[in-house]
Amino acid sequence: MHDTTASIYKNTPLALLGPKWDQLLAEARSLSSAGQHAIAIVIAAAAGEWATEFVLERLMDAVKDHSKSVRDLIDMSERLLVTWSFEGDRVREAFHDLTGEHPDRQSWWGDWMWSRRQRHDIAHRGVLTANATAANKCIDVAALHIAYLTEVVKKRAP
Repeated sequence: MHDTTASIYKNTPLALLGPKWDQLLAEARSLSSAGQHAIAIVIAAAAGEWATEFVLERLMDAVKDHSKSVRDLIDMSERLLVTWSFEGDRVREAFHDLTGEHPDRQSWWGDWMWSRRQRHDIAHRGVLTANATAANKCIDVAALHIAYLTEVVKKRAP
């Protein structure tokens, strides 16, 4: 699959960090090619989490009057280590309140949730049975997730 994020960052508010996300996705592809499929899946997931955190923090900074879900997320992030993932209802609700968007209605959502389960099995259960097909699917859906975040921010950029 062609990396959908390769040039999408040009002239966007994400331009400063875009190459680093692309670098993480490129590293994930390289690791998968070298047979390191499990770590490739974890790195692809990390790229998406980083992008989600970056976007949510920028959106929260831009909005003056926050909804309850956004205030709850801000409060929680100040007290706890937050995983910035759309898996969490709080993160997804705050994102929706800030953008009107529903990531769980996107065409990539089912594959993305599958990729998150793959990541959790590796990171939390030590499952190392991932193969090249699974790794590539996880990397591709991480690229789609980051492209989606980029498009959402582009719509809201001043």
